[in-house]
Amino acid sequence: MIQVTEHAAERAVPTWTARIRADEKLLEVRGLTKRYGPGCSSCHQPETGEWHSSRCPRCGTIWACRSLDFHLYPGEILGVVGESGSGKSTMVKCLYFDEEATSGEMTLSVCPGDGNLLQASSQRKRYVRNHLMGMVYQNPYLGLRMNFSSSGNVAEKLFAASQFHVGRVRRRAAELLERVEIPLARMDEPPARFSGGMQQRVQISRALANDPPILLLDEVTTGLDLSVQARVLDLIRSIRRELGVAMIVVSHDLGVIRMLADRTMVMRHGAIVEHGLTDQILEDPQHPYTQLLVHSLL
Repeated sequence: MIQVTEHAAERAVPTWTARIRADEKLLEVRGLTKRYGPGCSSCHQPETGEWHSSRCPRCGTIWACRSLDFHLYPGEILGVVGESGSGKSTMVKCLYFDEEATSGEMTLSVCPGDGNLLQASSQRKRYVRNHLMGMVYQNPYLGLRMNFSSSGNVAEKLFAASQFHVGRVRRRAAELLERVEIPLARMDEPPARFSGGMQQRVQISRALANDPPILLLDEVTTGLDLSVQARVLDLIRSIRRELGVAMIVVSHDLGVIRMLADRTMVMRHGAIVEHGLTDQILEDPQHPYTQLLVHSLL
């Protein structure tokens, strides 16, 4: 259950908390496919059943995601790991509607009766983005307006969800920025003046603005100093612990996945090659590619 602070006492507790059980799938994805190109018989149905590349050698089509099936429970952290070009980032961009999926289904238990959200109207997709999901990009320039104030970046997310009371919006922005350890004396400074770690924390505060049940985190520690990485990871763990937010964490770093994820998916060439409990994946990998990843960490 999300805690309501003194500053947020006048905000209602999110309605999604009353509509979902801990053992109910919060997010379910079936057959998610994203390709760039028309495809051909050779890449639609490979003879071996094993994908050797994301790019079809015959027609040149790039298969960023191939028939992905997975789910996410409330409060759970699902890790997604794989080398660059494996389709991890494209997958979360499809979930957040930054990219249009070629085919597949996505359902949210907090949107009963909505059917396949990948085929929903633009208006419904905007609702899901603004109320039910938060996104933190690897590159903060994709997730923030660098010349707006930090509080203005949070306010923009609130305005998108039709919250227009200036006093309440500003208090909410201050509450969130303080939670991610941005000094309130700097809340009116633009993120362009901040370090990379601070920019990521402003992104996280923006993503949390409307108390979404799901956060999508795409390589949020890449390029940060080790001490800064540790602070960001501690922040993510505290958010899950205190707010009960479910997360999909994309990373090529198995150390990050080991620290955060309850379950892990391993992707290669746009397909899921292994999926299971994180401890099981890291201690006893079954697929040769997963074994290679784990051994490279040792």
